[in-house]
Parts: sequence; C-alpha cells; structure tokens
Amino acid sequence: MNTSRGITSETAAYAVGMEIFLNVVLLAAGLALIVKGGDFFVECASWIAKALGVPELIIGATVVSVGTTLPELFTSLTAVIQGMAVGGEAAEGFNMIAVGNSIGSMLCNIGLILGLAIAVRPPSIGRGFAPKAVFLCCAAAVSAAFCMTGSGISLAEGIALLVLFGAFVALNIAEGKRDVRVSVSGPALRERYSAKTWAAKFAVFAVSAVAIAGGAKLLCDNAQALCISLGISQQIVGITVVAIGTSLPELVTCMTSLVKGRTDIGVGNIIGANVINGTLLLGVSAAVTGSGLPIDAFTAQAAVPAMLVITAVLVVPSLIFKKTFRVQGAILLALYTGFVIYNIVAVT
Repeated sequence: MNTSRGITSETAAYAVGMEIFLNVVLLAAGLALIVKGGDFFVECASWIAKALGVPELIIGATVVSVGTTLPELFTSLTAVIQGMAVGGEAAEGFNMIAVGNSIGSMLCNIGLILGLAIAVRPPSIGRGFAPKAVFLCCAAAVSAAFCMTGSGISLAEGIALLVLFGAFVALNIAEGKRDVRVSVSGPALRERYSAKTWAAKFAVFAVSAVAIAGGAKLLCDNAQALCISLGISQQIVGITVVAIGTSLPELVTCMTSLVKGRTDIGVGNIIGANVINGTLLLGVSAAVTGSGLPIDAFTAQAAVPAMLVITAVLVVPSLIFKKTFRVQGAILLALYTGFVIYNIVAVT
C-alpha cells in the first residue's frame, strides 16, 4: 500500500516536473520567435517603406524606433487580450504580466543594460541627448502618475499616453530634419523591383508578424502556466523573466555598440525604447480593453517609484555634467539588482 502511494506520488511529481520543463521550453521558444520575428519585421518594413518612396527620416522615426520594442508591445497586448478573453482571476494574472512587462522593461533597459554599458565604457553625451532625455522624464512621470493614482490607467489616460507617443515621434522627425537638413515632404528616391521581389518581401513580412504574435502567445501562456505550477506571482515573472526576455533586442543593440565603441547609439536606443514602453505599450494596453488597465498594488507602490529613481539616476547627472560616469553605471546596476531581490522577497 505504501509502495503504491510512493509510486503514485513519484509519478505525479514526474508529471509536474515534465510540465514545468515543457513550459520553460515553450516560453524560451516564444521569446526566440518574438526576437527573431521582430528583426525580420523591422528589416522588411524598412525595405517596403523605402521601396514606396518613404524618406529614411520617417522610417527611422517610426519603424526603427518602434522596432526594438515590438517584443514588449506584442507581449503586453497579447496578455491583455487573453486576460479579456478568460476574465476573472486569470485576467488579473495576464494584466500583471502586461504591466510588469512594460514597467519591468523600463527598469531593465536602464538599470541592467545601460548600467552595465556605462560601468564598462561611459558614453559621451551628444547634442540630441538632452531633448530626448527630458522627454523620457516627462513620459516616465506621466505614466507613473497614471499608474499610482486610482486603480490603474483609465481609458482616457491610455489615450493621453498614445498622444504623448505621437509627440515623441514628432520630436524624432523634427530632430532628424534638423540633423540631415532634408524636407519630409520632399521627393524620395524610389527603385523599381520585380513582382517576385515584392512577393518575397511581403511573405517574410507576414511570416515575421505571425512569428511575433505566435511567440507572444507562447510567452504569455507559458509564463502564466509556470506561475500556477510553481506558485509564483505573475507580477514577479512579468517584471523579471518576461521583461528581461523581451528586452533582448535592446541588450544586443547596446552590447554591439559597446564593442564598437559607439555606446552613445545604445543610450539613444534605450531612451527611445523606454519612452515607447511608458507611452505606447501602456496606452495601447489600456485602450484595447475599452475600460482601462488595472495596476496591482505592489507595481504601483514599489516598481513604478523604482523606475522613476533609476530614470533620474541616469538622466539628471548626465544633463548636469554633459557626460556619464562609471560610478553612475555601478549605481544603476546596484539599484536594479536590489529592486529585483526586494520584489521577489516582498511578493513571494
């Protein structure tokens, strides 16, 4: 009798272990699909825009700037839509993944990725840093205010964040026009391509979009399943595992620019990504529900303030001294690590 119970218990434990292993594998597969799908999506979108005669200035300010945040965007959007579909307590878990992904990516981008880059090789601060850094502070402050007041981001607040994103795109275009001295309304060069080339590009474009969407669904479903199996809060997984995973494009961009001695490019990319995370991601997620986006208490009371502190540590000294410092990078890394540990301890 005891032997039978032992075998049953071992079988059950094995089944649970295999289920967790499968969830981890599928979650990793989802991340891979999102990241690689995003690469091909941006490449094809840029090609199509150029082939249609859209100036590179517009492409850089829209397609490329949004491109590195596609993993975060699709993941948060998918989580919100799935939450709407299931309803009840499960919806709350999906919302935690969506919000945690957005806020967690902002923390990860500056605290972990930029912190590491600055600690290794402090970048110079170019002319274009100040306006974008100030805009980042404004976007972070507005999104934080919306998250920390009421029960979450209302529909009207979500629309306001989308308007703020539109203003950021307009800023990018204005900065680009000043730098390259071209007119957006001027004629653009167009090249003729065969129907076969067009068909191939559109096919890759469509497949990459499906890969991103499918990867986002795999990521959200298996993150939720892992939380249930392991008894972990969806908030923790959203703000750490999912956020770090979907920030891989920013990590690759920043590390590549670091190796090439062009860390300033990585800084600009991350500032843009954080503005988009705080405006477009949260705004779209709130707008899609039609009734706003609920924010869990810990994220509102701890994660959002931490995001503001980390943003300030990056921006304020850089604007004052017109450069970054290794100690600044070390502080960012310490703050991010400390927050993640505190988050896990507090929510577990």
